[in-house]
Amino acid sequence: MTSSQRQSAFNRFFVSLAKSRAERLGLGYAGTIRKLPPPALPGEAQGATRYYLNAVASDGSGSGLVELAGTAVASLRKAESWVETGKGAAPVIEKVKTLKRKV
Repeated sequence: MTSSQRQSAFNRFFVSLAKSRAERLGLGYAGTIRKLPPPALPGEAQGATRYYLNAVASDGSGSGLVELAGTAVASLRKAESWVETGKGAAPVIEKVKTLKRKV
């Protein structure tokens, strides 16, 4: 698999994970944002990328960013490593469960 194919797989994984997280939080999914760290100063370690879910309130009253944390970030870090090195297993895309709404 080429670097470009691995990056595309990572992007699909990120979107899938964000949609799943939005569903668990009872929010609508509007998109994802990846914030790259600023360049490191000489002799300093590079900072970590931060991942956000752009979510919409279920009643449509507003939207905002939700920073992904915990197991979601751990999965993304592992997938980042896979994209860079090509070593190990490809990230597995979670199936998004749809909540049934009462009308």
